[in-house]
Amino acid sequence: MRSAVIGCGRMGAFTSESVVRYSPACWMPLSHAEAIRLDPRLELTALCDSHPATLERAAQKYGVLKIYEDHRRLLEKEAPVLVGIATRTIGRTQIIHDAVGAGVRALHIEKPLCNSLRELESLRAVFADPEVHLSYGTIRRFFRIYRSARALAHSGRFGPLREIRVNMGDGLLCWTHPHSVDLILYCAMEGSRVESVHARLANVSHGDRRSEIVSDPTVHAASIYFDDGIAGHITRAPGCALVLSCTEGEISVENDGQRLRITARGGDDPYLYDVSADRYEAAATQPGAGSVAPAKQEGTYAPIAHLADCLTGNPLERQANAKLKGQILQGQMLLFAMVQSHLESRAVDETSVDPGLAILARTGEKFA
Repeated sequence: MRSAVIGCGRMGAFTSESVVRYSPACWMPLSHAEAIRLDPRLELTALCDSHPATLERAAQKYGVLKIYEDHRRLLEKEAPVLVGIATRTIGRTQIIHDAVGAGVRALHIEKPLCNSLRELESLRAVFADPEVHLSYGTIRRFFRIYRSARALAHSGRFGPLREIRVNMGDGLLCWTHPHSVDLILYCAMEGSRVESVHARLANVSHGDRRSEIVSDPTVHAASIYFDDGIAGHITRAPGCALVLSCTEGEISVENDGQRLRITARGGDDPYLYDVSADRYEAAATQPGAGSVAPAKQEGTYAPIAHLADCLTGNPLERQANAKLKGQILQGQMLLFAMVQSHLESRAVDETSVDPGLAILARTGEKFA
């Protein structure tokens, strides 16, 4: 299936050296182009970037002959079925509309999804089309270790799930916390509905109007409250960890996927102690445990392979993608709700967001 990448920077084509050096193996391959090249069902036929030197470098790296500086020309001339969109956020909404209008049926899109609530509303029709399959740069949900943690928290072995914590240090709202929000939505129980959001931000710089945020705010604290009593919390604690707290124990994914840790009560002892994760992790990935068998390779390859499965008609993957699309939209809405909550110094629901809200997410001279 003909495939292309629009945006040939560090996510589109060139994974940063620091990510390669420090990230756990589950994060590789990370770039869109590398992931597409790994799937035998896909052919990387064309690349696009507005910077000629970057485009030429990517073309040489991947051996791609068809290169374009204008994505509309690529879509017209190459007619790809699957496209990776790894541009900066500003202008990304139009690229999505152009791609789907040109017949693209699967898109892997970097985060955040868009800059404004108006753009988000314009994308709802695209996401509603059952023949358009979408995945997103918040890829931890595709990794085996995170799927195992979720399955264990939902299994009842450690009592009901009560709290989801995501520790990301001093993360930026649009650069970092699409990942945090997605993990919270992914790990919440089936059928859980978001009731409200409460957030405290820093570095909130306004543009010409109060509803235009020029900066990418730092999240000091944010909480997402669900109707079943579960709460999801984003903290400034270090370690890039996911912690799922149940009534009788905790399941943690530490250091961005380096280790699964389980602590649990034993008998009448009120304290939590480390228990072997090996047997629990193995059990969590057995049929019927509520998890999906992992791809042979993870990183961005996992969502790309998921899209290829959807394109080839896999009914289970198509069903999963319908749910994923809903959570991508909701995750972006919750980022906007966090800003609204900060501006009003109170908890808000998704209907309270100012329709004119926009976040340009500038850090220095660059935009998310």
